[in-house]
Amino acid sequence: MAYPIKNNNVYNMVLLHPQKPNVDQTESWTNKGDKKEMIEFYKGWNDGVRDLLPYVPEGLINEWTLNFHPPLPSWIETKTALIGDSCHAMLPYVAQGAAQAIEDAGVLTVSLSLADDVPTALSVYEAVRKSRGEAIQNSAASTRIALHLPDGKEQEERDAAIAGTGPNPDLWADQGWQDFMWGVDVMKDTVVGWNKWVALVKGRHLGDANSSC
Repeated sequence: MAYPIKNNNVYNMVLLHPQKPNVDQTESWTNKGDKKEMIEFYKGWNDGVRDLLPYVPEGLINEWTLNFHPPLPSWIETKTALIGDSCHAMLPYVAQGAAQAIEDAGVLTVSLSLADDVPTALSVYEAVRKSRGEAIQNSAASTRIALHLPDGKEQEERDAAIAGTGPNPDLWADQGWQDFMWGVDVMKDTVVGWNKWVALVKGRHLGDANSSC
């Protein structure tokens, strides 16, 4: 994936490769990659990719791992709430990291505006967002597997499915999954269903209190 940034003065390229054996995989945004190693790895790719790589300045190759974090038990505690990557870290395969953080912020804003107290607002925020955010998080992980299959029978079946008219294993390109990701107004759903959401979270809290007696 490649795109211009900084008012078209810089062309940013994102290249993926398998995890290297015997290399420290500590999460970091500052690890540097090796230009010669990069050019060697992509030597079998098309001319468009190969022609661009020699232009990459030495020392400006950032290299980091793509990590999947399992769902958290909860996104809230007392009067504290997590949003964005702090509670549903997204792999890049469905391009939803920023979008889902914005949905979190939108629902949290609505909940704080409508609720009589902060705990209720945060509970509604979590109820509206948690299952949806985690479903999209998991879709990115599934798409990662689908797009990086080694050559063979599964890869051929994937290619046929992508070229066909049914469900697309590349969920970012699947019409049904697009409707789920992009066709939902989470702020409107929170406003319209407010009484339902409040009743749901208060019922959960009542059930928790009964179970602890």
